[in-house]
Amino acid sequence: MTALLWGCFALSGAAALALELLWMRSAGVLLGQTAITAATVLACYFAGLAGGAALTRGLVRHPLRSYGRLEIGAALGALWSLALFTLCAAEPSPAWLGTGRLAALAIIAAAVLPATLCLGATLPALGAALAGAHPTAARAATLYALNTAGGALGIAAAGFGLPLWLGVRASYIAVAACSGLVGGTALLVARVRPDAAAAPIATRAASAPRWPLRAIAAGGGALGLALEVFWTHLFAQVLHNSVYSFAAVALVYVVALALGAGAAAIALRTQAAAHVATVALLGAAAATACGFQLFVHLTNGLDYLGMHSGLGEYLARIAGLAAVTAGPAALASGAVLPALWAMWGRDAHLARPLGDLSAANTGGGIVGALLAGFVAMPWLGLRAALVLVALLYVALTELVGGRRAAWMRPAAGVTLLIVAFADPLRASLVHLRAGDDQLRDLLEGANGVVSVVQTDDDLQLRLDNFYVLGGAAAATGERRLGLLPLLLHPAPQRVAFIGLATGISASAAPALGVADTTVFELVPEVAAAARRHFAPYNGDLLSRPDVHLISDDGRRGLAAAPRGFDVIVSDLFVPWHAGAGSLYTQEMYATVARQLAPGGLFCQWLPLYQLTREDLALIVRTFASVFPVATLWRADFYPDRPVIGLVGQLQTRQIDLGALERRVGALPPWARDPLLSTPRGLLMLSAGDLDDAAALLPDGALNRDDRPLLEFDAPRLTRLNAAGDKDWFVGAGLADFYDAVNARAAAQPDPLAGASDEATTARRAGALLYRYAVAATAHDLAGARRYEAEVRALVPEVVASGDTADTLANAERELADLRAQQDLVQQHLEALQRQLQAHAAPEREAR
Repeated sequence: MTALLWGCFALSGAAALALELLWMRSAGVLLGQTAITAATVLACYFAGLAGGAALTRGLVRHPLRSYGRLEIGAALGALWSLALFTLCAAEPSPAWLGTGRLAALAIIAAAVLPATLCLGATLPALGAALAGAHPTAARAATLYALNTAGGALGIAAAGFGLPLWLGVRASYIAVAACSGLVGGTALLVARVRPDAAAAPIATRAASAPRWPLRAIAAGGGALGLALEVFWTHLFAQVLHNSVYSFAAVALVYVVALALGAGAAAIALRTQAAAHVATVALLGAAAATACGFQLFVHLTNGLDYLGMHSGLGEYLARIAGLAAVTAGPAALASGAVLPALWAMWGRDAHLARPLGDLSAANTGGGIVGALLAGFVAMPWLGLRAALVLVALLYVALTELVGGRRAAWMRPAAGVTLLIVAFADPLRASLVHLRAGDDQLRDLLEGANGVVSVVQTDDDLQLRLDNFYVLGGAAAATGERRLGLLPLLLHPAPQRVAFIGLATGISASAAPALGVADTTVFELVPEVAAAARRHFAPYNGDLLSRPDVHLISDDGRRGLAAAPRGFDVIVSDLFVPWHAGAGSLYTQEMYATVARQLAPGGLFCQWLPLYQLTREDLALIVRTFASVFPVATLWRADFYPDRPVIGLVGQLQTRQIDLGALERRVGALPPWARDPLLSTPRGLLMLSAGDLDDAAALLPDGALNRDDRPLLEFDAPRLTRLNAAGDKDWFVGAGLADFYDAVNARAAAQPDPLAGASDEATTARRAGALLYRYAVAATAHDLAGARRYEAEVRALVPEVVASGDTADTLANAERELADLRAQQDLVQQHLEALQRQLQAHAAPEREAR
């Protein structure tokens, strides 16, 4: 029977950690994928655990029956949270969404606290039930280790696919069923075995003063959770940051905590508890500083950690890296709490130290997590914060009571020397190419690390090291992402941009005379960098009185905004980036549709160089399920880095080509795009009707909040071709797709451009120009020459616009030399790109 109960407690830990991830997901979808939302969930989660532990720190009369009832209460609490989140999400634009953070806090607390209060009480109750006649802190430590190890199972389930396989709602039900099964099993065991009152705790240590133990427990909890926050930010600097990579890091961290508790259980059988606590605290301090330096070394100075052969291999390398860098500090910190239980004293029942110190530990965790994200990161920075954590671990050893061994103070001194020698402050948080890159600015915050880097010929804005948000060299291409959708509307007066980045795309709105522009940006540090470094390129966007910046999740901010936008533009977010998948769901597109004014349109930009054919099919199907009038547009003609846009409307409204030409002519010089200076130039970017495109793509399910297929499938479907490159939907495959869409479109009028020969000719020229780029890149000289001649014949006024005549002449001379000098192929392609002034597609990548 006892073994059965130990197994039940492992399942209880799995349910608890799985619930935490599910709550993070539900709260993020409902209230925004922000650091504040995540911190609120975490704070409520640990507040509930602390409250539950504190309520049961006294003697439990019937501990086993109480434990069974608590597990059933946790199951009911899980179902209650599902019902509450579902009810709140059912209202399209709830009034409380725009009332500030207080309502969000109330909703999260109401959803999370009932279950966590029960879960927090389970350890003291079951610890008392399993104490037997000879209870020991070592036995309690083993129980704690088993529960934590079960938590790793919960992270694996919720982080690696449970929402994908079952759906989010069904995942809640599965977790609730798990807790209910555990509770029911405990009640059955209680009926067949005597449920004795809890016995006093037996310990080798003499009683220690209680307040230092509580202080160490709270401090250890605070530093442990702060470390987890810091390591998550550090790994974000080198990973592709999908839901899988974050789950892998969290999984290793929790496993290390469980191993630390298990190691303490073994050590406490032969060693003094005060010695175990001291070694654990000093070990955590040294491992924190050394782990950072080892991380920098193993990643070659925070270089990108990419996929080599597939997702499984990638996750294994992430787990290995986490195990040797973050793992040692987590393992050491996991041993602290069990050692403190053993130091509590002989005269207490086991439930009392388990409840009392667990409450202090989890309460400290709340403070640590909040201070780490919202104080330490922006004020100290990640590296200084790690130094501070290491020093505070050493300081906590001064509170350890009991008989001090002679080695303790010298060991603390040696640890301080190790921290000073490792010194994380010496390392850079940004990977720079030697001699080529210069760091211009670095801003750290709860949402990530933002840097501004000067490369050879570009000023780039980066988030978390390798997620390039844009740059000065790409200004024409980036602004086109704003100009194109705004030009498709006859007279936009109120527009919204989801995503600011450098601000260059949104600068198209004031350039076209839009009266009111709203920009949603999740990361405040991105906005600060855009204001500070990119004002010359975005028309000083953020200083204009007609531009309103809202620092919030784009989906939540849009839902809370007053309705009536003429145009809404969504940036090309990496679809598999953790949290970004909610911006591509059917519910998100429905929110956009509700916020559009009559005759309004929505443009969703997509980075095809980060999508497979299956990913694109999923997004297209989901988009078309909301917008009955939808078209496909190119942003550029790059063969290996193409960007496309899905433009959706609720009613058909065709383009007025004459008015379009007048509006483009009125653009200020800094915002002009020669490719868009003529109607045919703009129509060359048209790739056809989205229904035609959808018919050529695989069929299947839709991407929904309850079944977040894109977030889980996109990293899993990433393939490597024979050359070792990722199999994105680019190059010849995309060229064939454009041709097939054009062939289907020939039989029916374009929803926006009509059935004019001008539109058909321009669309054909655009497809041929992309064919030219693909052929030139593949060193197909005959094909490149043929496609170029066709483009010239179809749209002579476009290729002759501006100062492109000399460029074309140079390009033709280069083509003649290409037969002997194949290395000039890329130069020729770049020359043709410049002659169309379509150079530099936005480099918004996560490599």
